[in-house]
Amino acid sequence: MTLNEQIRDTIQQFRDTLPPELAALIEQGAGEISALEIVENALRVGDSAPDFALATYNGESRTLESYLAQGPLVLTFYRGAWCPYCNLQLAAYNARLDEIRETGANLVAITPEQAEGADVFLDSDAPPSAKDSIVRAPNFDVLHDNANQLARKYGLVFTLPQAHAKLFELMNFEIEKATGDSSYTFPDPATYIIDVDGIIYWAFVPNNYRKRAEPDEIIKQLNTLKTHQEVSA
Repeated sequence: MTLNEQIRDTIQQFRDTLPPELAALIEQGAGEISALEIVENALRVGDSAPDFALATYNGESRTLESYLAQGPLVLTFYRGAWCPYCNLQLAAYNARLDEIRETGANLVAITPEQAEGADVFLDSDAPPSAKDSIVRAPNFDVLHDNANQLARKYGLVFTLPQAHAKLFELMNFEIEKATGDSSYTFPDPATYIIDVDGIIYWAFVPNNYRKRAEPDEIIKQLNTLKTHQEVSA
């Protein structure tokens, strides 16, 4: 089953099991986010990737330069542990991490969520199925993007719709504690491949946050990039 098939199954599960009020809020907010047309403002293939210096949850600094010194970089943005689709995505990428690294690339996830964000979500009244999906410690770097500073440079930031803010309220989920930010802004779950020269080689920027870049496609693109690099060497 592909990642997006897993996501579709999860969407249907929520529709079948959640109280109608909660399910309606999810769908309303999803429609509002899709209407934003984030892809029109996002960085695209051929653009220069913005520099960054961000910290892991262990406080270790990471920079774009340090990653690119090792090879191409797969850079994926995710909203936080409260997002079940993000958790499916991290798990799917983690399962294929060896294949990604075999191409010479690194993988890093960027999130506005603080280290304690998952615990804040677990303390909420969210459905158990959403809590059970949390990916605690993937085998790749997760970097904290305070107030979405890097995501803004990529043109990916949007304000959470009122419908989803209401959903959090009904679940007693204190999103401000999870992010350390009261702006209710989050990144579109885009995924980029950045070549060693700092130029964006491939981009997946969905208008629908419930669609994610498939691991198979990422690995295919990385292998193509590797072939190009070998031919031009």
